[in-house]
Amino acid sequence: MPRRIRSALARRPPARAPRRAGVVLATTGLLSLCTGMAAADAADLTQLPLEQLMAMEVTTASKFPQLLHEAPSAVTVIPAEDIRAFGYRTLADVLRSIPGLYVSDDRNYSFVGARGFSRPGDYNSRVLLLVDGNRLNDGIYDGALIGTEFILDVDLIERVEFAPGPGSAIYGSNAFFGVINVITRKGRNMNGTELAVSAASYETGSVRVSHGQRTASGLDVLLSASALGSN
Repeated sequence: MPRRIRSALARRPPARAPRRAGVVLATTGLLSLCTGMAAADAADLTQLPLEQLMAMEVTTASKFPQLLHEAPSAVTVIPAEDIRAFGYRTLADVLRSIPGLYVSDDRNYSFVGARGFSRPGDYNSRVLLLVDGNRLNDGIYDGALIGTEFILDVDLIERVEFAPGPGSAIYGSNAFFGVINVITRKGRNMNGTELAVSAASYETGSVRVSHGQRTASGLDVLLSASALGSN
């Protein structure tokens, strides 16, 4: 999954041109026909005791898995259950729900600000965007794409972790306002095939097909293709 994501990274043009109809790796599913949905059996986070919530595992604070209460940072975690419950359509919607972050939109791209600061035209270069620990800020503008141009469908997100504050000592450049780490779903959790389609105004439509499984040899595989078109 990380190799596929990196190879699909789209470059941002110098000028903010309006988005054209085309194929992007982002979609919002209003209708899901799923088989083997492990998420249906997921525990309700609102029913878990505080001890279990503190035992959640995060990787963003120190670049290795550790319990939430052991992380040397106030890490905010948005699980897939919240993404579905609140109907978030893009990563920008998810980030908008995190305390200390706010998102603006110029109808071309979405821009994230932290603690009241968002310099116009910085292309989100002051936050570090990771997918499964792999850097996604582009190599030209150091920008992070978080709107519909984000290369991963929100239905494929297991959780989003945000570690606020400077993280350059661990991650290098871009991690000035914080680190956003998107953790993807595993094939063994999907364990089947998912089909999602949606339609909206302005001749907008999207479709996603995903298949995930864990083979007998222990190999975890998740394949997904999605398309979005809008007039």
